[in-house]
Amino acid sequence: MKDGLPLRKLPMEGTIDVWLIDLDRPLGSEVKLDNILSGEERNRAERFIFSRYASRFRLCRAMLRLGLAGYLQQNPQEIVLTANCHGKPRLDANSALHFNVTHSDGLGAIAFTTAGEVGIDVEAYQRDVEALDIANANFTRNEAAMIAEALSPQEQVRIFLRLWTRKEAVLKAAGCGIPYGLDKVDVSQLSVNLVRLIGARSEIPGPCWRVQDLESIDGFAGAIAAPAGDWSILQRAVSYEDVIDGFAGKFAGLL
Repeated sequence: MKDGLPLRKLPMEGTIDVWLIDLDRPLGSEVKLDNILSGEERNRAERFIFSRYASRFRLCRAMLRLGLAGYLQQNPQEIVLTANCHGKPRLDANSALHFNVTHSDGLGAIAFTTAGEVGIDVEAYQRDVEALDIANANFTRNEAAMIAEALSPQEQVRIFLRLWTRKEAVLKAAGCGIPYGLDKVDVSQLSVNLVRLIGARSEIPGPCWRVQDLESIDGFAGAIAAPAGDWSILQRAVSYEDVIDGFAGKFAGLL
């Protein structure tokens, strides 16, 4: 994992920039994240019952907007985000920049790339999960068998979450998400691999996806998926302050 934030117009060709964000890291009282968010995002944040979850949402979405602003050289609040027919957020259909965002507990992760549609997922290991029951009901036979062969309940959960993040990354890259069916993609090969959606409908793009685990993240499983090809991952820890320093005062009055 690399630290630092060299902002450029777009991610390097063949590279997926992955930002890992500590969503529980305190920010200074002068930071006004609502100045970066859209009205709809501010309304969503207000609907959270617990302030911690609202704070995490605000920071994660603000970091997404700041990242897009840095790559596109636009005001972060003015960037227009739409969604496909399955609800996946995206930029204008003609944009060369693709992104995806996820969070689990206090970790946020954002992927930026020009390699094509991208999906990312992270999940915290410290969870009470009925791994084998869920796998038997929702995963493929090969995947359920892998979990059943684990030597301990803890190892079952670890394998389950690694498979889950890979599956969700592929389904998010395809733009259809979990509702399409967790059993529609098999990621039982734990090395870097190419996968196809089983019985993919014509409106689901991308006949073949490459899925890869993220570098080790303490306490989390993570995976990323994008169209098959020779792309690489540039993974780094990024803070709000890193992004502001990267802008070098361009939006000083706003941020």
